[in-house]
Amino acid sequence: MRIIVVLILTAVVSTACSSLKLSPAEFGWPIESVQKIDKDGFVKEDRYSFSFNTKALFMEELQDSMAYQGKDLRMIRNQDGYYFITSKWFRNVYIFQPAEASLELKEKVLINENGLSNPFFNQRNPYIELIDGEFKVYLTSEGIYGGSK
Repeated sequence: MRIIVVLILTAVVSTACSSLKLSPAEFGWPIESVQKIDKDGFVKEDRYSFSFNTKALFMEELQDSMAYQGKDLRMIRNQDGYYFITSKWFRNVYIFQPAEASLELKEKVLINENGLSNPFFNQRNPYIELIDGEFKVYLTSEGIYGGSK
């Protein structure tokens, strides 16, 4: 009888300690989100309950942490949960992964030395499509997949 009780307790305890994994999971946003940057440098996406400070991003891209004023940020999330972010006049697309209470840069992808004039993203599973005028390129979490200049 003691053996049965010990076995039952062991089964209950080991089940309670196992990690829970819900899969498969789809993290992609069906369309890009274009957000105004507020006076403090933050963007907030209410639909996805998402916000972050943009000052470090503008410092990295334009060497001016106050350059966010009056700007829009274009962002989309792919099926694997990576965030793709750019803005008008940015030369790069920044690919971020979620981290503890932050976004962590995974890749910085040079797109146009002169800056993007009117960029926008599309979800094209398994890729993120970036279009800027006649220019089109496909991105993954690793960088550029293909496209034409």
